[in-house]
Amino acid sequence: MKFDSLDSAFKKLLFDVNSFGAEVNSRGSRQRELLFQSFEITDPCALQIYSTARKFSSDYATAEWLWYLSKNPAVNNIGKLAKIWLQIKDLQGEVESNYGVYLSAQWEWVIGEIMGDNDTRRATVVINQPHHKNRNKLDYPCTQYLQFLVRDKKLHLGVNMRSNDIIFGLCNDVFTFCLFQQLMLNELNARGLDVSLGSYYHYSGSLHLYERHYTMAEDILAEQEYASSPGPAYQAIQLREDFSWDVALDHGIVIPSEDTSRKELTRHVSDLKGRIYEKYS
Repeated sequence: MKFDSLDSAFKKLLFDVNSFGAEVNSRGSRQRELLFQSFEITDPCALQIYSTARKFSSDYATAEWLWYLSKNPAVNNIGKLAKIWLQIKDLQGEVESNYGVYLSAQWEWVIGEIMGDNDTRRATVVINQPHHKNRNKLDYPCTQYLQFLVRDKKLHLGVNMRSNDIIFGLCNDVFTFCLFQQLMLNELNARGLDVSLGSYYHYSGSLHLYERHYTMAEDILAEQEYASSPGPAYQAIQLREDFSWDVALDHGIVIPSEDTSRKELTRHVSDLKGRIYEKYS
């Protein structure tokens, strides 16, 4: 399936999972589930979710991405903004799913592969590792791997996930990975490649809706059914062209590691948006 925005993808996929998903029981809870779902978003800057019932916060999604850029698996601060991180932490107060840990370790290698061969198929980043099978049973990374491909002078990104919760996981994951796609674009162009932003491709082995979200799903879909307007005019969430991972680390444009109050974290993220984004709505 092809969509022009994260919002349109989210609403169509939610309708499909809610309407046609099979009832399953996994890890002690009921879900509606569709297997092996894939889609394309043609504009990886159209990342807002406009549903009132979903209450998507692009500020929180930005904070989560800044935490990934920090490469710090500790949840002492990000857990103040989303309690799920506190629920899945290990005895050291860390999680396995800070994707920046794995992306940063393979980032320069990916850049080198693309710069050395613009048509390479080797520009992949592996997230889920064999050691995760026996490390933290509460946090087994949902993302398997990322693949960057340059074709027709456009940078495309494909992400393969073993599992995706459609209400919270899908929205925040796509937001995150599209920003990494934009970040890679900046890094390649800074090295003289001269490419533009292509499509974002997403694949989920299990796309599911938790029973605790059934009512919310109905509310979200009802907004669509009874909407009198044709829908939102999508506004871009676009990184500044000069923004890079090194810039983020060198200038502290990340979630801090030292213990910080929720109020201070919220202000910190708000203050950083102008240094991160060319366009933000």
